[in-house]
Amino acid sequence: MASCSALPMAHGPVMAVSVSSDGDYAVSSHRDNSLVLWDLEARNKDVLAKNANIYSARFIRDRSVFLWQDLNNVVHVEGVEGEELRSFQHFPTYGHLMTEDLQTYLSVDEEWNVYAGHGSSLEPILKDGVSPSFTGSHKLLNISVAKAQNVFLTAGYGSDTGTIEEYPPISPERRFSRYGGVTLWSLQEKKPIARLKGNSSKTHAILSPNGKWVVSGDEATIGLFWNTGKPNVRNRLSDFENGIYLDDAGYKTGDPRNWDNSQLIDAPAGATPITIANAFIDNSDYFLRFGNESHIAALYKAGNPWPQKYFDLGDDPRLVTYGSHYSRNTAIATSPEAGVLVMGHDEGGGISVYQYDAETQTLERTWVVE
Repeated sequence: MASCSALPMAHGPVMAVSVSSDGDYAVSSHRDNSLVLWDLEARNKDVLAKNANIYSARFIRDRSVFLWQDLNNVVHVEGVEGEELRSFQHFPTYGHLMTEDLQTYLSVDEEWNVYAGHGSSLEPILKDGVSPSFTGSHKLLNISVAKAQNVFLTAGYGSDTGTIEEYPPISPERRFSRYGGVTLWSLQEKKPIARLKGNSSKTHAILSPNGKWVVSGDEATIGLFWNTGKPNVRNRLSDFENGIYLDDAGYKTGDPRNWDNSQLIDAPAGATPITIANAFIDNSDYFLRFGNESHIAALYKAGNPWPQKYFDLGDDPRLVTYGSHYSRNTAIATSPEAGVLVMGHDEGGGISVYQYDAETQTLERTWVVE
């Protein structure tokens, strides 16, 4: 690999980054179509391509193998040593993943339609409207998977209208999709299990590594979580100032008795519950909640509504402040197995790398490439 000193960072900003499960590597796709493989242990990098789809860099869980797509729309399944395991022609992807056995490939197009497979095996899973979409919301339909639990998750723009029975996911004649919000799917059957309602506006949600939990956060400050075994039971996350909103308190709007703040800890200046992304940081169900225009990340444990700690990611606005770039919330990624966090920078094509210590619950920035 070429060293960072030999190859100065001249790429466009990171649009998507992903970390290998062992925490040794990250791969990133950039606004200028660069594809970069980062050796996080040796602290160097290799520019693999200059014709990459900007949203296509993604590691396959528990494998030293990643996905990327070139501008001829060929998807590559490639190892960190440069070996190509397979490749195939596909439509331009706006987010994709592959299971660790390399048998299931899921992808999203510009209109937030979701497909399984490719080529002659291509099968629509969600195709029910043209809105919301990437074009309308300027946000990806985020997608995550827990193969051992036979589930995957999609999340884009909160929606509470209707039920699965009323609105089947394959309905090409429908104009407005009912699946823009948080939806839990069966990986094997390729059908929705539950629509997880309660978020509004631009929404990011993710599955825990063990597939037990879904956590979400949105542009309207609403944070929620569900146990995937009980998807009809919605739980609220505490915000940073007021606590947990009590849905059935029954008091007038603005009455402080509508909120439970009994276990609230003090939030540092700059913390905001306007959520741009969530990411699990270890295999004990702890996750980070990243605030819009904020250099503060809140630490939660799934199943517990209260913030446990706050981490200052660094106050240089070039590095960690994303403004309202929801189209770039895939520039934040973790390896829960290794406790590694990688973030693309707001300005320039660099990255910041952090190491989480589960025993001490500390987060240390270990490497910055500007």
